[in-house]
Amino acid sequence: MTATTVTPAAAATAKKPGETRRVRMGLSLKFALAFVGLVSLLLIASGAVTMWLSYDEAKNAAVSVQREKAQAAAEHIDEFIGEIEQQIGWTTHAQWSAGTVDQRRYDFVRLLRQVPAITELVQIDDTGKEQLKVSRLDMDVIGSGTDYSADPRFAKAVADRVWFSPVYFRKESEPYMTISVAHIGRNSGVTVAEINLKFIWDVVTALKVGQAGYAYVVNGQGRLIAHPDISLVLRDTDLSQLPQVANALAALQNRGPQDNAVTVARGPEGGSVLTAYAAIARLDWLVFVEQPLAEAMAPVYASLLQTGALLGLGLVLAAVTGTLLARRMTVPIRQLQSGADRLGSGELDHRIEIRTGDEIEALADRFNRMARQLQESYETLESKVEARSRDLARSVDELRTLSDVSLALSSTLDLKTVLRTIVERAAELAGADGGMIFRYNRTERQYELWHSAGLDAGLVARLAATPVHEQDTEMGHAARENRPIEIADLAAMPTAPIRDIALAAGFCSALIVPLVRGGRIFGALIVQRHTPGGFVESTVDIIQTFASQSVLAIQNARLFREIEEKGRQLEIASQHKSQFLANMSHELRTPLNAILGYAELLVDGIYGEISEKARGVLERIQSNGKHLLSLINDVLDLSKIEAGQLALTIEDYAMSAIVHSVVSATESLAAAKGLALAATVPKDLPLGRGDERRLTQVLLNLVGNAIKFTDKGSVGIDVKAANGGFDLAVSDTGPGIAEMDQVRIFEEFQQVDNSNTRRKGGTGLGLAISKRIIEMHGGKITVNSVPGKGSTFRVVIPVRFGEEREVV
Repeated sequence: MTATTVTPAAAATAKKPGETRRVRMGLSLKFALAFVGLVSLLLIASGAVTMWLSYDEAKNAAVSVQREKAQAAAEHIDEFIGEIEQQIGWTTHAQWSAGTVDQRRYDFVRLLRQVPAITELVQIDDTGKEQLKVSRLDMDVIGSGTDYSADPRFAKAVADRVWFSPVYFRKESEPYMTISVAHIGRNSGVTVAEINLKFIWDVVTALKVGQAGYAYVVNGQGRLIAHPDISLVLRDTDLSQLPQVANALAALQNRGPQDNAVTVARGPEGGSVLTAYAAIARLDWLVFVEQPLAEAMAPVYASLLQTGALLGLGLVLAAVTGTLLARRMTVPIRQLQSGADRLGSGELDHRIEIRTGDEIEALADRFNRMARQLQESYETLESKVEARSRDLARSVDELRTLSDVSLALSSTLDLKTVLRTIVERAAELAGADGGMIFRYNRTERQYELWHSAGLDAGLVARLAATPVHEQDTEMGHAARENRPIEIADLAAMPTAPIRDIALAAGFCSALIVPLVRGGRIFGALIVQRHTPGGFVESTVDIIQTFASQSVLAIQNARLFREIEEKGRQLEIASQHKSQFLANMSHELRTPLNAILGYAELLVDGIYGEISEKARGVLERIQSNGKHLLSLINDVLDLSKIEAGQLALTIEDYAMSAIVHSVVSATESLAAAKGLALAATVPKDLPLGRGDERRLTQVLLNLVGNAIKFTDKGSVGIDVKAANGGFDLAVSDTGPGIAEMDQVRIFEEFQQVDNSNTRRKGGTGLGLAISKRIIEMHGGKITVNSVPGKGSTFRVVIPVRFGEEREVV
C-alpha cells in the first residue's frame, strides 16, 4: 500500500477551503508603471518648470511693455495739460492786465478759440474780486466784483503760482478741472481756466495695445477721467475697488515708488487683464494700460500647448519602453514562478532551465540547488520526525512523571507514599525493570533496603536481609563522590552481595544515584535493567532530580515528626501550666482572704483598741492585700480561659445598670485625681443578654486603666446601640499609646514599656482577659490612640448573645 504524503511547501501553497485569494498586480505591470511613473515624474517636473519660467518671463515682458506705454501716455497727458497751462500763461503778464477790458475780453475769446478744451476764463484782481469772465457755456460778465479771496482758485494760485484743482464733474457728466495761474508781478491777479477733460479721450484712444487692449485715466480718488468708452466717463465711474487701482492709489497717496505687484487683475468691464500703470505726479492722476490676459499670453499658451504635446509623446514612448523592458524581465521570472510552484507541489526532481546570462539565471541555479537539498532532506525527514517524536514523547513522560512526584510531595505527608511514588516513576521513566531506595544507617554505617518497585517478593526479602556496609558497594562510592554511577554490565563488576543478588535475578545494568544533601548521606536511589548498556544523559538528569526530591521528602517527614512531637510536648506543658496556675491561685487566695479578714477585724476594734500607728500598718496591709487578691483573681481567670474552664453565665441585663455601677465604683478614684468622669447612656437602650458580671469586669478594667494613666483632664464613657450590637467607648486625655504598642497591649503580661507605666504598676493581664471575655461574647475590642492626645478603647458586642452573632 502506498502512503500519500504532502510536503510542507505544498501544504503552505495549497489554498484552504473558503479562502479568497487576493488579486495581485503582475510584476510586468508593476515594472511598467514604475518606469512610466519615474519618467513621467521627470518629464512633468521639467515641463512644469519650463512652462512656469516661460509663463513668468512672457508675463513680465508684456507688463514691461505695457508699463512703457502707460508712461508714454502719462507724458502725453502731462504735455496736454502743460500746453494749456502755457496758453494761459501769456494772460498773466503785467502789461496784459494793464490793458483795456475790451482788449482783455478779446484775448480771452481768442484763447477759447485756440484751445477747445478751455470752456471758461476768469480774471481776478489782486484783491480777489472778479473783473472779467468769458465762457462758452454762460454769458460773459464784466466787473461783477464777485469775491474769490477765500476760494482755492485764488488763494492756492497766489500761494503756489499754479494750482490744479481736483477733477469734478460738471452737471454730473463731463469731467472738468480748474487751472489757476497767478499773474507776474507783485500784487497781481489770477487767471482761472475751466478745462473739459473729455479731450484727453484723444490721447487714450490713440494708444494701441494689441487687438483688444486699452488705456484709461483715473484721478486720486479712483474716479474715471478718460476711457476709450466715453460713456463710462460720462457716468462718473468709480474704479477704486479694482485691485490694480486700489494698489496704485495706495502707492500714490504714500508718495512712494510705483508698486506694480498687481499685474493680473479684473478689468473695468470684467474679465482677467494684464495691467500696468504710470502716475502723473503733479496732477495725482494714474494712467492704466491693460490687455486681456488671453490675448497677452496667447504666445505663451501656444508654447505651453506645444510643450504639453511633447510631454505626452514622451509619456507614450516611456510606456512602450517600460512595457518592453518589463516583458523581457518577467518572462524568465514567470519561468521561475512556474518552477517554484512545481517544486512546492512536491516535484522535487524538477529543474528550472533559464539561459539569460544574468542574475535571474543565477537565481534559477539557486532554485535547482535548493530543490536537490530539499529532495535529500525529504528522504531523511521521516526518520528525523520519528526520532524527534520519540524525544518529545520522552520529554512529555518526564514532565508528567515530575508532575506526579511533585503532586505526591505536596498532597501528602506520608513518607512511605512519597518514596514509593518516586521509585515507581523513576523506574518507569528510565525504562528500567526495577527500582530500589536504600536508606543509610549512620550508626552501623551501612545501607538497608527501604522501598522497591518492580521486584518480586522473594528478591525484596533477600535484599532486605542483606545489609550492605558502605565500603562494600558502589552506593558508598557514589555517596562519597556525590555523583551518579552507571554500571553498564554488572557481570564485569567485582563480586559483592547486592551485585550477586541482582545478577541472580537477571539484571544486567544499573544506575546508582546518591541521596546526599548538605554533606549528609540519606541513602541511594537505584534503577536496574535486564539488558546491559548505559543510560541516556537526560534519564540520568531526571533520576538525579528524583533523588533530590527523595531527600527533600525525607527531611520534610523528619521535620514534621519533630514539629508534631514538640507540639504535643507544648500542649502538655501548657495544660500543666494552666492547672498549676489554677491550683496555685486557689491555694494563694484562701490564706490571703483570711489575712484580709483578720486585718479588717483588727481595724474595726473587735480585739480591742489599737494605736494609730498600728492602724496605719493594718490599712496598708489591707490595701496591698486587696491589690494582691486582684492580681490572683486575674491569673485565675486567665488560667481558666486557657484551660477552657471559664464559662459565661448567660442572662438578661441592662447596659445602663452596668455603666452606672462602674461609674459608682470609680468616681471616687477620679475625684481623688481631680479628673472629670462622665457617662453618656441613652434611655432607650435595648435589654441585653450575656454575662453581666464579666461585662462589668471588662468595663471596670477599661475605666480603671483610663483613670490610672490619666493625670489631668477627663475620662468619658459613651454607649449606643446600632446594627444589633452595643457600642461602648471609653476615652481619656492621658499620654496615649504608640501605634507599635496598640496590638501588643492585648497580649498576656504585656505593658507599654515606659517609666510612667512602670510607675503605675500592674501585671499586664487586664486587657488580655477583657479581650478574651469580649471575644467569648462574639464581639471585639479595639483601641485608637495618638501619643500626647489620649486614647479611646471601643468594645462592640451583640445585644442578644447567642441570638445575633454578627456585629457590624
